[in-house]
Amino acid sequence: METREILGYRKYDSTSHRVYVTECPNCHNDGNVSYLQVHTGGTQGPTCTEGKICEDCGAEYDIPGHKWITPANSSLGNGTHRIICLRCGLNGTASCSGGYATCTSPGVCAACGGSYYGGHDLVQHAAKAPTCTEIGWDAYDTCSRFGCNYTTRKELPALKHDLKQHAAKAPTCTEIGWDAYEACSRCDYTTRKELPALNHNLVQHAAKAPTCTEIGWDAYEACSRCDYTTRKELPALNHNLGQHAAKAPTCTEIGWDAYEACSRCDYTTRKELPALNHDLVQHAAKAPTCTEIGWNAYEACSRFGCDYTTRKELPALNHDLEQHDAKAPTCTEIGWNAYETCSRCDHTTYTELPALNHDYQAVTVAPTCETDGYTVFTCSRCKDSYTADPTDQLGHKFGAWSPNGTGSQSADCLRDGCAHTGSTDCRKFTFRTAEGETLTFCPVCGQAENAAQLEMIEAATAWANSGSLSAEDVTARTNGEYLSVAFETAGSLTQPTGRVRLALPAGLLEGKKLVRIAPDGTQAELPFETERGTIILTLDFANSALPVMLFRLVPQTAAL
Repeated sequence: METREILGYRKYDSTSHRVYVTECPNCHNDGNVSYLQVHTGGTQGPTCTEGKICEDCGAEYDIPGHKWITPANSSLGNGTHRIICLRCGLNGTASCSGGYATCTSPGVCAACGGSYYGGHDLVQHAAKAPTCTEIGWDAYDTCSRFGCNYTTRKELPALKHDLKQHAAKAPTCTEIGWDAYEACSRCDYTTRKELPALNHNLVQHAAKAPTCTEIGWDAYEACSRCDYTTRKELPALNHNLGQHAAKAPTCTEIGWDAYEACSRCDYTTRKELPALNHDLVQHAAKAPTCTEIGWNAYEACSRFGCDYTTRKELPALNHDLEQHDAKAPTCTEIGWNAYETCSRCDHTTYTELPALNHDYQAVTVAPTCETDGYTVFTCSRCKDSYTADPTDQLGHKFGAWSPNGTGSQSADCLRDGCAHTGSTDCRKFTFRTAEGETLTFCPVCGQAENAAQLEMIEAATAWANSGSLSAEDVTARTNGEYLSVAFETAGSLTQPTGRVRLALPAGLLEGKKLVRIAPDGTQAELPFETERGTIILTLDFANSALPVMLFRLVPQTAAL
């Protein structure tokens, strides 16, 4: 076992780092190698987003992350609710989910109890071209929400095979063949059946010895059908040559190429080369340009090494420059700096300046109860403008409903700047009291017959304990003797489907007990909890055919 010196550490990932060590002192084959080692040491950071610092490589690790919870009454009314980190107290938001929300009807969030609408959650699907045997479709949309079967998908029928005829190919000694067949031009369908290769039909051939000028070969075999052979050539022996240097002819003197002669035979390659004489080539005149020289027509010898010529150069003309003004770029058009060009050639110092593109400034128009919002984008340079980013209208947010004295009720919109007043017919319910009398009232506006007006309890809140609430707006009213509880949206009553938890100010029942009155006059005391200045009731609507419950506030000393 060898001891290595640690050269350094470097982070590898969120759990480990590389350890670099020196090479083995014996084999020297693994110098600067690295090994993985988990992060170690350090202390936990003070927040959810900070981890420990590794004492070796200095990397951050073991980041704990946020631990989110959903507090009670956290719905924000727009399909989201508040969340809080148990570790650091950070506030955030999360999308509502659960509660059987569909694209057209609301549900109650399983986390916060708030009501929200799903709406189509469109998913884009890529097109699939039909094949010979399978259907296809164009690109389409579907809704990803559970229970919604919205889709724009339209099927395209299968194409069937586009058959092409293919000629037969006979097999060879080394390659397969096939009979005539047909195949689809679009897919891999085919009736092709392979015919096996024939193998070689070998013939034996005698050997031949090489000479000085001819090759030879050993005995070999070859196929009578194809060009397969085991023949291996033996090179010619070549002449036993003596080398003679070349002498080049000139325009005025003879010469010869380098040559050789064989010591075994009369072979020689010596050939005299006659004097060449000048090989004159006529050259056309070339006019000078702005940057290049020119010349008049001349003649010159084309032979290598002969510099005979009648050529005389003409000097370059230089540029004939013209000046051009600059043009500033705009948002949509290019510009250029001042530049110059030559009147004789394509020389230019033109440099293009790119278009500036629009510098859009955004002005947002907020939505109101009855109109959509949008953003207007205007270019600060050229005033080009367009409208984008539409937002849906808010809808009215009604306050408490009041009776109109004509069997109807009205309420003002609470949103700033909205003067709309809504109106709807009262829906009245009749309950029998313990004294044999009847109490007829509207739970939305609080108008009562044979009793004082029932006034709104502004601090009342409610949430689903089981089942669902079709609206989160609880309307609780009392006249000191009676208490009514119902749920309404825009003046219309909604029907809960299960158990509902209701929170009221604790002072409402101080010194009193709560007795529920059934429509037929049956009465039963209803227990409640007290928690931080509120009383909490559990109301069971699962077996109730009515969307409203009526209670009597009975002093503790009074009999039922």
